Amino acid sequence: MELFCDLSIAARYKSKGQIARVLSEAWWAANGYCLVCTSDSLKQSKANTRCTDFICSGCKHSYELKALRRWPAAKVSDGAYAAMMSRIHEGTTPSLLLLERSENWHIRSLTAIHSTFLTPIAIEKRKPLSGNAVRAGWTGCNILLDKIGQDGQIPVIQEGAFLPKEEVRQRFRMFMPLAEKSAEERGWTALTLTVLRGLGKPSFLLKDVYEKEQIFSNSYPQNRHIRDKIRQQLQVLRDMKIIRFDGRGHYSFL
Repeated sequence: MELFCDLSIAARYKSKGQIARVLSEAWWAANGYCLVCTSDSLKQSKANTRCTDFICSGCKHSYELKALRRWPAAKVSDGAYAAMMSRIHEGTTPSLLLLERSENWHIRSLTAIHSTFLTPIAIEKRKPLSGNAVRAGWTGCNILLDKIGQDGQIPVIQEGAFLPKEEVRQRFRMFMPLAEKSAEERGWTALTLTVLRGLGKPSFLLKDVYEKEQIFSNSYPQNRHIRDKIRQQLQVLRDMKIIRFDGRGHYSFL
């Protein structure tokens, strides 16, 4: 697998945005693979396809690719807010591929943001474009990466080296059961897992999670049964074999 982009591909382009798009998409088209199934190639989507750059011909999982100069980042700008929210609620959000590159387009890292972690909590609505803009009133969005737990940020390339495919796929597939759940349920599970990781220890007590109740209330202010939802989500994570119930309010990460 190659970790350099072929700069000649974008020789006829002047716009930095177009150059970044052409180089990154050409590189991933040649070196990419599906993170869900065993397919070792991806099909590039047609130009201007909403929120999608690549799709797997086998399992149909879709991907959106973005090139960055620096990683990690606090947020990433994306397309139309309404389109993103619609796909989240439809359960058709693509996984996000964040490619970090050097000035001369050497690939430093590639991180996959799992589609099930792209929930309403992680989407920030931008201000509409001013009346003087060509697309006056158009409203974009930002993806808030600090609202996406580390479990949902899966390395594909680290420090200029590809990680083993099966290792990446194993981590990615772990969260595919969430794809069948509603956007709200996905959000609850992702938030619960982030809170548990934030405890910073391999085992914890139910009361430790209850002490973080305000975090859940801030994200879901209309919910009046926070502790019930916490217990429900602990069971979801247990069924996904991410945590283990050890009895009497004790849990451990697997």
